[in-house]
Parts: sequence; structure tokens; C-alpha cells
Amino acid sequence: MPKKRKRSKLWSFAEGDRGHTVTVFERERDGPLYARAFDQSLRNGRGGYRRISLGHRDRDRAEVYALEQAAKLREGQAEIATGKTTLARLFALYETHRTPRKSRGEQVEDARRIGMWTRQLGARKDPHRITLGEWEGFTGGRSSGAIDAHGKPVPTTKRKPVRARTVERDCEWLGWVLNWGAKWRDREGRYLLRENPIRGFDVPSEKNPRRPVATQDRYEAVRAVSDRITMEHRWDGKRRTVRSYLSEILDIVNGTGRRITAVCSLRYQDLRLDQALHGAILWPADTDKTGRETLVPISPTVRAAIDRVLEERPGIGGAVLFPSPISPDQPIRYELASDWLMKAEKLAEVPKQRGSLWHAYRRKWATERKHLPDVDVAAAGGWTETDSLKQCYQQADEATMLQVVLSGGQLRESKG
Repeated sequence: MPKKRKRSKLWSFAEGDRGHTVTVFERERDGPLYARAFDQSLRNGRGGYRRISLGHRDRDRAEVYALEQAAKLREGQAEIATGKTTLARLFALYETHRTPRKSRGEQVEDARRIGMWTRQLGARKDPHRITLGEWEGFTGGRSSGAIDAHGKPVPTTKRKPVRARTVERDCEWLGWVLNWGAKWRDREGRYLLRENPIRGFDVPSEKNPRRPVATQDRYEAVRAVSDRITMEHRWDGKRRTVRSYLSEILDIVNGTGRRITAVCSLRYQDLRLDQALHGAILWPADTDKTGRETLVPISPTVRAAIDRVLEERPGIGGAVLFPSPISPDQPIRYELASDWLMKAEKLAEVPKQRGSLWHAYRRKWATERKHLPDVDVAAAGGWTETDSLKQCYQQADEATMLQVVLSGGQLRESKG
């Protein structure tokens, strides 16, 4: 009887721990290579293997692919298991597609909150299964100080309660990400999430929010000493102490009501000094919180501040108006401008306002224009709608309230 020919074993390679294994293999001798991994989202949640073709026969490349995908699978980001939406995958896609559109400060906050929520809920957490208990555990722990801003536990002796507004912002952020996930489609046309799982969950709210408003007296006191605040230039390799940009920045913030990050990021190409009565500024979309480009006329005070900049540092095109003392091609950072303002406030002996620094001047600008049409104030100051302007920025003041009290008419019975 002829001897049976032994069939050669097909090649395969597996990498990863249990539940996160990626296997690359061939279906026929020296044929195209494939990869597979277990995907819990298949078969209506019962799970199954997802298989894809690698499109080549290079075993070394296939092994590298298995190593990389197994590592990503543990974080919920593997290409081979795109049908499985984990918190890590949701955050990774959000950080890739949405975060770059935000300001630098908001990008830093996105990174912090991603780390915080990942520690609290777990990287492999199915967002659809976020429970009310987990939600309340976070809000309680964050409010009491048992959880810090990075999601790490805090020893009892070092806990400091935080205001409801702080917790509210962290909770709102997760809600925004989950709403985004319910609208975003992957490469196969599937939505990341079926719905926002925390819809209807209670969010802590601040009953007495801190919204301090700067006054003209405060502005004048700080402006009187702002030229005395210095900085150290290091552009040419030498250290040189010069006057800071605080005076001009303060004048522009006070005169335009714009956010400090937008002012610090201004470039010469944004100036339209030949337009309007005293010139105008084209506020670019990439530094606007709402992503809009707006052309707004400027006041004589703002024009004078810009003229001082042009006299000291003439420039054109994409050069920044307020260059970093370390890298002249980069704008100054919010932290440096804030440090200057705090030094000037201390020098001017004005009391520190709790809960605000530059934003108090934005509220000042909005409040001083309460008597003007809301739509025009919103357009000039960079608000997309008037609700936020009226609820969060325009504040009641004694002079206006007195006018309200004294200006009331007399309602009488009709004699018709």
C-alpha cells in the first residue's frame, strides 16, 4: 500500500494576550496572508472573528502587523476590530478629528479629560454601557476632591472639594464627545455609537457662578503700570530685558472684547487699517472659538495700540504681532500674558478677582454695551448667538439698575 503523503502545515503567527490576540495566517501554501481577531460587536453582541486580507505574502510584514494591532487592540484602536467601539477608540478618533480644530488651551484640556475619563471608566469600556452608578460615582468623587483633575484617587488628608462648575465642565465635555460619536461614521459607513448613553443623567450646576467683571477703574489702574512689566528676549542667543507687550494687549482686549488667545495670535495680515473709520481687524477662523472669520472695525484706542506695535516691530504677512520672547515666529502663550497681567495687578495694588483674569475684561466690554442691539454686540465681540452673551457676559450694574428704577412709566386703567 502506497505511503500517504504528509500535508505540509500552513503558516500562522499569533500575538497578544487572551481576548486581545491578533493572528496572521495563510489559507493555502504560499498564498495571500490574512489576519483575524475576536470582535465582541459581531453577531448582535455575541461576538465572533473578524477577518481581513493583508493583500501581500510577506510573512515578516505580517508579523509586525500582528504585533502592532495586538497592542492597539488592547487600547481599543485596532484596525482589524473597527466594529468594536471602546472608550479608547472613541477618544482616539475624537482627538484625531475634532481636537485639532480647537484652541491650544482647549487641546490641553481635551488631553487631560481623555486621561481622566479613561482612568475612571477604563480604556476597553463600551461607551453604551456607562451606568448611572459610574456617573454619580465620578461626580461625587470629583466634587469632594476624592478624584483629582486627572482621574487619580486623592488621599483623604489631601482632598480639596471643587466647585460644581468645574465638575459640570468635565461632565459636559464627555457628553459632547458622546454626541459627536453618535454622529461620526467610520470608514465602513457605520456610526461609532447608537446613541448618547448619558443623555438624561443629572449634571452638577453652579448655583452662584463666579463671573467677575473688570471695571474701567481697574483697567486704568493696571494700564498705568503696565509699561513697567518687562520680559527677557532670547532671539539672537543673547538675553535682553525689554518692555513686555502687556500695554498693547490690554488695550486691544479692553477695546475689542475678544478672548486673550485670539489677541495673542494676531498676525500682521489680520490688520485692515485702511478700512472703516479707524481701521479694522479680520479675526481669523482658526483662532476663533466658534470657527468663524469676522471683520470688525476698531476704536481709536485699539488703533493707537496697533500703531505702537507697528512703530516698534514693523512686520508683514503671517508674522505674529506679539512674538514669543524665545521663538519669534511663534505667538506668546496665554500663560505668559497672564503672568504679566497678574504682576501688573499686584503692582497697581488692585484686588485679585476670584475665578477670572482676562475674561473679566470680555465681560466688561459686553456689559458696557448693554444699551446697544444684541446682534451687533454679539457680531463685534465674536459671539455666534445672543443667549450666551446675555446670560454669561452682560452683568447687572448699579448705574443701569438705577435707570431702570427711575425710568419706569405709570400703568393706568383704560378709559376707552
